[in-house]
Amino acid sequence: DMRLRRLMGVADQIVASRFSSIDLSNKAFSALLAIATMYYQREALRLWLKSIWYRFPLIGVNARLSKRMGLNDQHWFNSEIEACNAFVKNYVENEADEEHYQQASIYLDKVGDKGVNPLKWYHWLGLSILVLIEAAGFAYVLAGFTLQDASESLQKEAAVAIALLISALLVKLTHAMGGELYCNQQIDKVRLRWQNSSNKTNIIEPDNAVSLKSLRNHIDDGAPGWQQMANRLDKVNAQFSKSWALTIVTVTFVAIVAIGATYVRGQVLEKLAIDEVQGASQTSSAPMFSNPFESGASSMPQEGVAAKKKAQEEAAAEKMDAHKKAGWTTFIILAVIFIAMQFYSIYLGFKTTFSGKESKEAYYFINKFDNVTSFMNYYAARQEAVARTAQRVLSHLQAKIASYAQKNSGETRVLNAATNSTNRNFNTFLYLQSELKNAKPMAITPAYQPEPTPEQAPATAATVAPVPAAQTPSAELSEDIIARVKQSDIEGIDDAVVLAAMREIKARATAEVETPEQRLARLQAAMEQ
Repeated sequence: DMRLRRLMGVADQIVASRFSSIDLSNKAFSALLAIATMYYQREALRLWLKSIWYRFPLIGVNARLSKRMGLNDQHWFNSEIEACNAFVKNYVENEADEEHYQQASIYLDKVGDKGVNPLKWYHWLGLSILVLIEAAGFAYVLAGFTLQDASESLQKEAAVAIALLISALLVKLTHAMGGELYCNQQIDKVRLRWQNSSNKTNIIEPDNAVSLKSLRNHIDDGAPGWQQMANRLDKVNAQFSKSWALTIVTVTFVAIVAIGATYVRGQVLEKLAIDEVQGASQTSSAPMFSNPFESGASSMPQEGVAAKKKAQEEAAAEKMDAHKKAGWTTFIILAVIFIAMQFYSIYLGFKTTFSGKESKEAYYFINKFDNVTSFMNYYAARQEAVARTAQRVLSHLQAKIASYAQKNSGETRVLNAATNSTNRNFNTFLYLQSELKNAKPMAITPAYQPEPTPEQAPATAATVAPVPAAQTPSAELSEDIIARVKQSDIEGIDDAVVLAAMREIKARATAEVETPEQRLARLQAAMEQ
């Protein structure tokens, strides 16, 4: 019974340990999945956290903004404008520009980078595996020769560190070399087309004014193809010639590492062979004490002993020679594999490097979409998500403003604005912002028209000429309508009239009023003419 209980206890411990390891693996996988999800949804996560911070009780931004009762000329609370402006940046970032999409595609066509794709995650995974394999091989080679006076564990740690450093340098250099080879190929294309062009210039001179970011990608549409490509190529010298600096450095470094690693392996093999020969010679040496009971007649003749020794030496030599040949063949194969891995890294650099100055930005702008329609729909959906989040924050702020105004404010206009916030939403704010940016001062029909004086001369350049009253789709803009809009009494007035009145109110607030002295000087100047 005791043995059975002990066995059951051991079995329970084994099962529990296995389940605990499985549970840890699941937790690690879940954590990695959560991190990957947050990375790919980082913009939506930032927007959500921003809205939470604004609506957070007591210490949130809305808790502070709701205590500001200031109104502007358009009867928006300043706190509402501040809250909306906080989300305008997110809204503008997701604004779809159809023209920019087309220009980005044209940019890649002109520079010749259409079809180039940067390294994907599986490429990086493959390179990481190659780095680990290289590091393991180098660590095995270097383990016995790094910090020879240190302990064995410290030697292994130093060897692993040095091996990882060498592998990382190889990946970086080979990738850069592939990019340099691709840029040299692009330069060859430009020079070949330039030489075969009928209207070629004396030298190839790129136009640095061409830029996708500054909306000047179209200024060379009429130029030859070689000139368009030259205007966009990155890292070209004054002679517009090829560069081989990175290629020379990389090839030299790869050769040194390959030859050096093979040489070290060969020397280790020679050392093992010498140790084996020494051990064999010690084993075959004569015993220290002879057998006193051995009869002389039964002992082996000296000729037989010499022949046997010679045969053993020849067998050992042949065995060692075969061992050396196999070892050197293995080392050569490893060197070939090492060089092939470097060629793969160079190939990845050649196929995944952009040659244009702004090719990478252009690629990331259009690579997710098959056409302009999908591009526009994607960013329209993202803008709608931003607008919904901003509206939730604004509605939360307006509710807090209404509650605070009823308790702490006695102004009628403040109370009316706080309790009537239906028309003040995020979409209206965006519309008003766009209208105010494009607004022009509008003339109105004044309440009093002065009678013209007979002495007044015809208007000159310095005279302010009367402007006819602006007409709206439904009614004439008058002082009465402007006064009603100022008091937030817009019942029965069309939206177009309200907007026109709001523009006029803003224009009046910033317009310069003519003083009596300025008016007298203007009239005197008119009489003298």
